[in-house]
Amino acid sequence: MKRIIIFAIFAGILFSETRNWESHSAHLIPEKRWEMGVFQPFRYGYSESTEYSVYPLCFFVMPNFSIKKPQNNFAGYTSAIRYKMVYPTPFLNMIAKEGKFGLISPEFQMPPMLGLSATWLMSKNINGASLTLNGGLDLGIVFGDLDIRSSLDLPLVYHRLGIYYNKWGIHTGVDIQKSMTKKISILADFDLRLLPGYNGNYSIEHKLLVVWNKSENFRIMTGYKFVMGEYPYGPDMQLLPYLPMVETWVPIIEFQWAKYKR
Repeated sequence: MKRIIIFAIFAGILFSETRNWESHSAHLIPEKRWEMGVFQPFRYGYSESTEYSVYPLCFFVMPNFSIKKPQNNFAGYTSAIRYKMVYPTPFLNMIAKEGKFGLISPEFQMPPMLGLSATWLMSKNINGASLTLNGGLDLGIVFGDLDIRSSLDLPLVYHRLGIYYNKWGIHTGVDIQKSMTKKISILADFDLRLLPGYNGNYSIEHKLLVVWNKSENFRIMTGYKFVMGEYPYGPDMQLLPYLPMVETWVPIIEFQWAKYKR
């Protein structure tokens, strides 16, 4: 149950996502259009040059915000830069307790922490497939003392929270999307996270989703997330989502809605 809760809070990580529906790419959402999903961020095209997004699922326990801005085309690629901010302290202190929902020992009260990241995105259509390359820097700013023993050694979570213990990290990846039919498309990504000098300094992630586009305002996605990395206890890999109660993998299922603001 504890792992289900932590994965639910970080569920946006499973998708981190495809001009309409292309949150992973360098393309901005059209002006005055909004998109959101059960685990997806709420995205809004404020103007032709500004896109805002937040993860509403966890906003009140883990405040977060991002903005994407277009840049000059580079080597034939559409380019953009995305800035993100997250404040994880309220959520981490919620789970720093004993009992059923405790994931961190109550002896560790987490200090105020701010996560900042900047990602350069480059997208191009190649032979009918949409290719996006990305790379960026992550910074973890801690206002106080953070005990290394308070880390959460869980897939997806460990390396994302690791920037607060390591102070910085690097991320890079590639996304490929291909339409198979008028309604069906495939989205695959491969991502690498590095925390130089940290105990468990890398994580490799891969996601594969099948997308059914019912219309420009509704779609359903299903697939899996694979994570392999180095942790304090050694190397490990896992297929997600994983239900520990029955010790089995279950497919991701995500619903997304969109509309133009009048």
